[in-house]
Amino acid sequence: VLEASVALRRRYWSHEEEVILIAKTNLAACLFDLGRLDEALVLNREVYARTVAVLGKDSEEAVSDCLNVADTLRKLRRFAEAATLARDQLPSARSLGNGHELVILLSRVLADSLCQNPDSSRDDVLEAISILQKALEQARRTFGATHPRTRETEAKLGSARHRAREFAY
Repeated sequence: VLEASVALRRRYWSHEEEVILIAKTNLAACLFDLGRLDEALVLNREVYARTVAVLGKDSEEAVSDCLNVADTLRKLRRFAEAATLARDQLPSARSLGNGHELVILLSRVLADSLCQNPDSSRDDVLEAISILQKALEQARRTFGATHPRTRETEAKLGSARHRAREFAY
């Protein structure tokens, strides 16, 4: 259905690029949820590249689209690529404000990519812990202590600390 929606939007609203990008983003999200990650990655990269070309890297839309690409890469276990992309986009994301939800989520993807990578060093994991501590502070300020985003960040921080203890042995 979403593929048909994208096709229709291309045909009848080809001058409305934003409408087409939104439809492609929705299709990529569905593909991601279905586990069709390679297809989702292709669409996410296409949308991100076009958004950066049209609106610039500092736009909220570009940050959101970058988050989609980085999270898909992380899910595909392409941790180094995900970390590099998230790290490159974070300075632009911070222009939205450190407490912005996208900054918190992009920070978490970066930290997850550093922690989950089987080739990570102890320093990578310690960096992930530092990133998650800052993200947790921001999540508490922005959402409150009981918000699901805050709880998820706390859980990720606990996992990162557990991973760091593995290096002690």
